[in-house]
Amino acid sequence: MPANVYPQRPTSVRPSSLSKGLTRAALLALLGLGAPVAAQQPQPPITEDVPPPVQPPLPDRRVYFTTLNVVRYNPLGLESQNRLVYQKRLFDSPSMLLRDTYASAGASLKLSPAFFKLGPVVELQPVAMFNVRAGYEYVQFFGTFGSIQSYPDSFQPYDDDLRSETNDAAYGTSGHHFFVEPMLQAKVKSVALRTKLAIEYWNVSLHDGGPRGTFYDPTLDTLVPGKGWVLANDTDLLWLAGQWTLGARLSAVWPRYDEDTSAVDPLPGRKLPTNQHVRVGPIVAYAFDTKPGGLMSKPTVLLIAGWYLKHENRVNAMPYLLGGFSFSTELLSGR
Repeated sequence: MPANVYPQRPTSVRPSSLSKGLTRAALLALLGLGAPVAAQQPQPPITEDVPPPVQPPLPDRRVYFTTLNVVRYNPLGLESQNRLVYQKRLFDSPSMLLRDTYASAGASLKLSPAFFKLGPVVELQPVAMFNVRAGYEYVQFFGTFGSIQSYPDSFQPYDDDLRSETNDAAYGTSGHHFFVEPMLQAKVKSVALRTKLAIEYWNVSLHDGGPRGTFYDPTLDTLVPGKGWVLANDTDLLWLAGQWTLGARLSAVWPRYDEDTSAVDPLPGRKLPTNQHVRVGPIVAYAFDTKPGGLMSKPTVLLIAGWYLKHENRVNAMPYLLGGFSFSTELLSGR
């Protein structure tokens, strides 16, 4: 017999209100018993993709100093390249295409025992794959170490031995140097490729100041028009392995002489030189510390070697060698 039916009144009928109350109580009891069971059921797995780890944001504004100091052989040279830069981030985007984008302006100073170059420089990187730098330099040659030596036209031999014999003919002078350097760059995992074209215009006061006048520039390693254009390219294929960077560089230089400069008849049995050159060789760099910031950020040693595939005055197997040390100093950084 059910517990809620009284035995002394077997023939009586339960009121309607009592029946309804018991029904509600039973439902509540069922719900109360079912709630813990439902809570113990396994939850369905989350199917959404887990987002990648968030990279630390780049500073919105920064001021930094950067320096590269190099010693060079074949041709021989010593130079310190320094820049003080204010940089502004362009886009606040996590996209790899737009994350490392900026515009900057700064002052550049290049020092050598033979010259100094001083002037403003601006740089723009609207997307990660494209960068362009432009600037102007006032150039002062000291007349030391055989610089500057000039020639009446672009078809003169200028190898190291001849320039050593004519060191006494070197003189001091000044000039102006304008340049634009667009660069394309890409990176897939640990492999990077970049190519930079330098478009340069020179206007230097030469003793041989006619329209055909040229001078020897050790950085470009060719005869540069006293008033004219030079094109140069560096293409690097790099493997980035933590603190190490290994790769190869192809370099080329093409001086552009105007029609008056080229209006010279070659000697019998000879052709007119173009003063262009191409070299290729390895790059090795090691960063002692890859963490940004600090008094000496990312101190790096660099070694570049190059064998000349084409050169009017360097036909032996002696390579071009460059050793360098660079670092930057963060002066101001914030959002």
